[in-house]
Amino acid sequence: MSSPLPPIADLPFLLMRAQAAVAERINDQIAAHGHPGLRPVHGVIFARIAAAGASVNEIAAHLGITKQSAATIIEALEADGYVSRRPHPTDRRARLVELTDRGRGVTELAARTAAAVAGEIERQIGRGAMATALDALHRMGEGTPPRPAW
Repeated sequence: MSSPLPPIADLPFLLMRAQAAVAERINDQIAAHGHPGLRPVHGVIFARIAAAGASVNEIAAHLGITKQSAATIIEALEADGYVSRRPHPTDRRARLVELTDRGRGVTELAARTAAAVAGEIERQIGRGAMATALDALHRMGEGTPPRPAW
């Protein structure tokens, strides 16, 4: 006999718990591969700047934090060799934040780990339930950038 479903009012907490479980599994792998100081917020930044870089202002807006907070995070990532800054090609007042080889390596590791975690979840819940979950989650979050849980 299966256990009763949680009440619908528990949905936000269930989503947060699932997000935390997935983020922790990815973060554990990143730490195990020599990057213990990185956190999920760094992954959100890496994903944002991976394609073409971004200014600190753009990163702050993406994360929903102040420019000062974003600058502090970027300074630490730069000191650890994950990002570099150079003059922005279109905004003389800004600097473009880009991934270094080290930052790209971590991003690739996180992507591989995320794919493995997704595969494990699909094996646990089944292909049909996974398709339903993906569709529902996509519709719930459509138009909202990913932001780390603080």
